Amino acid sequence: MSGSASLGTDYTLSGSPGQVTIPAGQSSGSVTLSASSTNAKKKKTATMNLQSGAGYKLAKPKNATVTIAP
Repeated sequence: MSGSASLGTDYTLSGSPGQVTIPAGQSSGSVTLSASSTNAKKKKTATMNLQSGAGYKLAKPKNATVTIAP
């Protein structure tokens, strides 16, 4: 993750940070970003960048950005 928002302060992620689990027999996985609205004082961004690995291919886009607003 990158951007001006901070994990644990401005948002939380489902699952293990830095990992997405793709269940056996499935072609995708998911991550949920939940904003911590009580901590936001100004707009911040969080960008998730996906990286290729052994045994799977990534579709495009390979990143996504969300804006967390107060």
